[in-house]
Amino acid sequence: MSVSTLNATDFIPADAPSPLPDGEIHLWFFPQWENVPDAATSAPVRALLAAYLDRPPASICIDRGEHGKPRVTTTRLEFSLAHAADALLLGISRDLPLGVDLESAQRRIRSACGLARRFFDPDEAAVLENLPDALRQAVFLRLWCAKEAALKAHGQGIGFGLDRVGFAIDPSGAIAPAVGNPWRILGLAPSPAYLGALAWSGSVSRVRAFVARN
Repeated sequence: MSVSTLNATDFIPADAPSPLPDGEIHLWFFPQWENVPDAATSAPVRALLAAYLDRPPASICIDRGEHGKPRVTTTRLEFSLAHAADALLLGISRDLPLGVDLESAQRRIRSACGLARRFFDPDEAAVLENLPDALRQAVFLRLWCAKEAALKAHGQGIGFGLDRVGFAIDPSGAIAPAVGNPWRILGLAPSPAYLGALAWSGSVSRVRAFVARN
């Protein structure tokens, strides 16, 4: 089954989080984001995580796992974030491993085929080479987002190897997890200027998407 996509109309404007039941994933898109050295510990992210936990922001302790994945210590809250240009994407769940990635939709890859041959599975690179030029850029970016999101969910990040998370690509450019790829993927287009992906494992009843008003 090909990867479906949440579009801008699926992201609901919100100021504060709704209740987060087990088995649900919440996405937050910040369309105006000031680049800071560590977004995971920034005031807006810390405040949002604290609201989900019904605790003061100052009480939130954020550290990083062995491979750099941020986490809220001594809680069931899982989160992942990605920054691109002037926007930030944040994914939150309870006890569900997840990862997100965000890229500028206007980003132009000078040598998509060369990068695919270097970093992707050989079958993926071969399919990309046979796509029309106009389609290749978009498919490369969607594939890159899906792979990065899955590797973030895995916890080891891009250093684990983009080729180790495989996807099938059909002639129309649609992608789907390949056989042996355990990660569920949802494409994201929170605004015309950005595209991204959410990856998770486990049973998910619903994914809800919000765009921060502030």
